[in-house]
Amino acid sequence: MPTRTFARVCFALCLFAVSLPVAGRTARADSPTERPRSLLAVEDLYRFEGPRSPRLAPDGKQAVFVRQWIDSGSRLERNALWLAPGKPDAPRAMEAGEPDARSPVFSPDGRWIAFVSTRPRPEGWKPTPSAPPESDPATDIWLIPVGGGVAVPLAGPDKPYGRVFNDTFYGRLAFSPDGRRLAFVADDGRDPRTAEERDADVVVVRPDGGEGYTGYGAARIWVADLSDTPDPSAAHRVEQLTGDDVWYGDPQWSPDGKTLVVHANRTSDRESVRYSINKDYDLWAIDVATHGLRRLTTGPGPEVSPRFSPDGKRLACLSIPRKGSHMDVFNLAVVTLGAGGGATSIPFDHHGPLGSQPPHPAPSFPLPEDCWDGEDALVYSAAVGIETTSARVDLQSGEGRRSKDFGAEKGGKDDTPTAQERLRRLMPPANAFLSDRLVAESRVVRWKSDGRQVEGLLTVPPGTVAKPPYALVAYPHGGPHSRAGQGFDFTAQVLAAHGYAVFQPNFRGSAGYGQGFIDADRGDFGGGDMRDILSGIDDLIDQGLVDRDRQFVYGVSYGGYMTCWLVGHTDRFRAAVAQNAVTDLGVMWGLSDLPSWTEWEFGGRPWDVPQAMYEHSPLSFAASVHTPTLILNAREDRRCPLPMGQMFHSALRSRGVDTGMVVYPGEGHGIRQPKHREDVLRRTLAWFRSHDVGRPLTQP
Repeated sequence: MPTRTFARVCFALCLFAVSLPVAGRTARADSPTERPRSLLAVEDLYRFEGPRSPRLAPDGKQAVFVRQWIDSGSRLERNALWLAPGKPDAPRAMEAGEPDARSPVFSPDGRWIAFVSTRPRPEGWKPTPSAPPESDPATDIWLIPVGGGVAVPLAGPDKPYGRVFNDTFYGRLAFSPDGRRLAFVADDGRDPRTAEERDADVVVVRPDGGEGYTGYGAARIWVADLSDTPDPSAAHRVEQLTGDDVWYGDPQWSPDGKTLVVHANRTSDRESVRYSINKDYDLWAIDVATHGLRRLTTGPGPEVSPRFSPDGKRLACLSIPRKGSHMDVFNLAVVTLGAGGGATSIPFDHHGPLGSQPPHPAPSFPLPEDCWDGEDALVYSAAVGIETTSARVDLQSGEGRRSKDFGAEKGGKDDTPTAQERLRRLMPPANAFLSDRLVAESRVVRWKSDGRQVEGLLTVPPGTVAKPPYALVAYPHGGPHSRAGQGFDFTAQVLAAHGYAVFQPNFRGSAGYGQGFIDADRGDFGGGDMRDILSGIDDLIDQGLVDRDRQFVYGVSYGGYMTCWLVGHTDRFRAAVAQNAVTDLGVMWGLSDLPSWTEWEFGGRPWDVPQAMYEHSPLSFAASVHTPTLILNAREDRRCPLPMGQMFHSALRSRGVDTGMVVYPGEGHGIRQPKHREDVLRRTLAWFRSHDVGRPLTQP
């Protein structure tokens, strides 16, 4: 669902939210010691900007990052390359006019920065094939001297490849250890249609990568041999290492520069991976000289995110021991390399009988590129409840601990800053305007549901806007195996600025609470998860925080499913907004790019389990809906396709229920164009306001 926004691309059928770092400290919005501040407004969407994709130079003294902001004139998101030369107050744009640039990486000698860009290639050269607006942008590779100069395209006039992948699963730019080669992932840029198909102007349906990759061909591995003096292009030779219809991703060089390791699903059971890693991906070694492939892992589920140990004898990766839900818990895995392939060991099985008592937190995707801490420890990010934390695991014992800084682990006396700390110090602050805004307070809330402890987040309005009991917006996340996590959520903050308390429950099925919690929702959509949400709201009402008569609900993707399900099972909400919602599980299986989602959660295809799919589809309960419900849908959504929204809207309209529907062109599962994001917020606020019979709300 969500795609790229101000935040990183996130997995799953989950909510497309703007989650951004905030400059400076965040005080309570109603603190009497703070200077007067204005309320956050929808139009503040256009004021967010900050550093993205930071990379530390090999010498650790400077960094490169992408400045990301929204152009005030065009209302389009922009990305440009900036250099932080050593002081946080001295960053500068690397190119005049700040042309598009993304995903920078330093060469090993620190002389060059490679990056991808949507900018046009030189006039008369073979252009990069376009991609539709709902897909990832079609990019090519450019190199620029760190010391300043003109960026040059990687390949010459007749480049042999097409679009370069720039997502976090397939795409990666990787310099060889000696810096003389650059590995990357791109399709071949060819039109898959035959001459007869083009002549007849027809489109034959063929398997592809699904959501986010419309228009792309298979992800292939390429290696460019770099020139000593790049002019007019950086590479004197570009070679294709894979040429079949398999999608390969995340290339990693061995320390000796002879091998690339990638992850790929080479079985016949393939599917889109956009926000879903639940098929049989394995690690494969590619001999760069011969192009020979060697399989390194044989697990039944995915092994992804390969990372070489410093000595090149082992690989760390993420592993799941089954083809299960779209967001199962990952295990850490270590692959010891040998002549016959690889031997895989798991320091701890989070899916096993002791999974509820792990010695270290389960890792999140992806593993950091510098995850090896010496030869016997790994560091990574982990989702633990609503918190995102860092962890370090001793591979010998499997024991781990959470920490924000591993720079003083050798007896506690080494105060040398880590690479992450040096990088943080070099970055300029993000979103400085927020220091002049009243930022609503978010707090962790916990309650009991069916004897199980559940937690979530409650964001309350600034004290100058509203007092308890508040009008409430229930804001369930997507997935269902995503989660609400700590951080600045623009949607929640805008709703709070308009007087609503925003409740984000991590109902059963949510990530961050172990595999058992994820599996607790299987086959029971709309059952236990609904009870978790409603019991959480009731607890807030009992505490006097929420007005029983002023409840609203808004959700996206599975959050949209839950919105449509709730209004078919209770009349407690005064109004609802469902965005890119799953409304019919049979239609979801047939039209979505991710049929395995439905098959796994309900144990079969529509004709195998027709009763289960009917009984758990919100559309089946449309006759019980009385709540005014607004339907929002991206026109090109391939994850939760438009017809499901149209069907629910038609059902409500046929019964005389107050409803409306808005379709956003050029958008996929994540509505990401700024003008459309603004429209979603304004329409949601207006819909709730028009159906609120309570006291007037302060208008920021």
